[in-house]
Amino acid sequence: MIVNKYKLRGNIRSFNLDGMGCSAGVIAIDLAKDMLQVHRNTYAVVVSTENITQNWYFGNKKSMLIPNCLFRVGGSAVLLSNKGSVKRRAKYKLVHVVRTHKDADDKAFRCVYQEQDDDGKTGVSLSKDLMAIAGGALKTNITTLGSLVLPISEQLLFFATLVVKKLLNAKVKP
Repeated sequence: MIVNKYKLRGNIRSFNLDGMGCSAGVIAIDLAKDMLQVHRNTYAVVVSTENITQNWYFGNKKSMLIPNCLFRVGGSAVLLSNKGSVKRRAKYKLVHVVRTHKDADDKAFRCVYQEQDDDGKTGVSLSKDLMAIAGGALKTNITTLGSLVLPISEQLLFFATLVVKKLLNAKVKP
């Protein structure tokens, strides 16, 4: 759509991550970062939208009505570049992209799931396990990110606290 609207060149790489939900934005940023590492002196535009319209649920099943309240319509866009000439004008620098998924776990895989209710109406169902699964994924993500951004002194303190907790069954504050 964007390539056509702005009549971009034929050698433009365009990717559609339709149906990926909330994770599409992070996946797109990670993909753009990888593309910028391969193709030097260039730009990447990431446009991300969220639109509940196609998944609006018209039935009466409570677990499938909740997404109607939580999700709406929104969008964002970001221009990324690896050009040295624009570096000083940049507002932010992308240093790390960390993605975590728990798809191998059946509970995690089905905690947000598109399905039909007993009346045949299609919608997105949210499981009661969603908060626990999201918390576990967030913990994994922060642990991964922590090793990338925390100074070695903080990492050693974290490790020492973990060892004390495990060996002594002590309640030690980090």
